[in-house]
Amino acid sequence: MKAQKTVKEKTKQMIRYSPQHSFENDYPDKRQQEMKRRFGILQTRRSYLERELKVVKNCLFTLDKQMQSYSAYKQLSTQSPENSTF
Repeated sequence: MKAQKTVKEKTKQMIRYSPQHSFENDYPDKRQQEMKRRFGILQTRRSYLERELKVVKNCLFTLDKQMQSYSAYKQLSTQSPENSTF
């Protein structure tokens, strides 16, 4: 009887250490690690895109100011000579 118990224990140990059993135990950990890895990648990408967007906004602001200045200059330069104060 004692020999049978030992065989059952060995069988349980074999099942416990089988590759399938190991995969089932490791799957949630690996999945969580993969989600953390993807999250980190997306955070890095988000930061990069936010910086890039800030640069684009600054460029658009500068361009708008230049366009306004040019428009004002063009209006002043197209006035008739009798209205100018030379």
